[in-house]
Amino acid sequence: MPPGKKLTDRATTTPLTADSSCEQAFCHIIISCCQAIDRQLTVFLETENESGPHKARVALRRLTTALDAFSPILHRKQAAQVRVAAKRLFRTLGEIRDADVFLASQRGEKKALGDKVLALRRKTRKALRDSKAVGFAPGVLKLCRSGQIFRSDRRSQILRAAPVAVLARLVLQEAWADAHRYGPDPGQMGEEARHDFRKDLKTLRYLAEFFAGFWPGPAHQDFRSRMQGLQDGLGVLNDMANARQRGRAGDPDAEADALRKAARIWAAISEEAPFWAPPEQPATGEAPPADKDGAD
Repeated sequence: MPPGKKLTDRATTTPLTADSSCEQAFCHIIISCCQAIDRQLTVFLETENESGPHKARVALRRLTTALDAFSPILHRKQAAQVRVAAKRLFRTLGEIRDADVFLASQRGEKKALGDKVLALRRKTRKALRDSKAVGFAPGVLKLCRSGQIFRSDRRSQILRAAPVAVLARLVLQEAWADAHRYGPDPGQMGEEARHDFRKDLKTLRYLAEFFAGFWPGPAHQDFRSRMQGLQDGLGVLNDMANARQRGRAGDPDAEADALRKAARIWAAISEEAPFWAPPEQPATGEAPPADKDGAD
């Protein structure tokens, strides 16, 4: 039996705890992501529900976040192949998502724009069917269940069996440090930097959601609520930037309000110790060094 098979088979029914092994935690998260990807691709391929592409992209981003977080125990080549396929699918669905957002923001030309979006949806569905995109999630699950996605050297086997809480704290602190590198005020960032900031905040938020149960209490719920508000504000700014690229002027007042909201929330979040930090650890953006060496 492959070394990861028994743990993988238990992952859908065993609750994730701080004492769960890294391998079990990875499988638990990946199974959840793959189920969501499969479900939302079906929504997009079989209905006109606008939520399908968006939710499928969220699940794909969560999956790639997990791949990065658990990279010390993953086979480099296999994980890289999954990541490339996930990003390709993410970009394909992104065209639909951007078109839907743009259409919703327009007051005139709805009919003409709606026809273009419908044509794009049909074209994208055909491309996904031709590329057998529905096989992506089952393929990832197969890699997990066979154990092929894991490194098999002795050191990696020890890491795979180790409690996940240590890895969780490490990757959360790394993501926290990455977010701090952009500075304290989103209003002082250029559009490209702010877009990257928004993506790194998503990574931080998804990691916090993966491991929230390890640090129970109201601090996580407060963190998650404020992160959602921050991302909502940054999302408005991102949609406006996309509209400008399409030659459509945005609302300066709405943009200014979104910037103020984002700056206020980020200032509040960044000045506090994160919920996963030990009581004695100050709220800094410094991450402890990561040891990610190891053979495939």
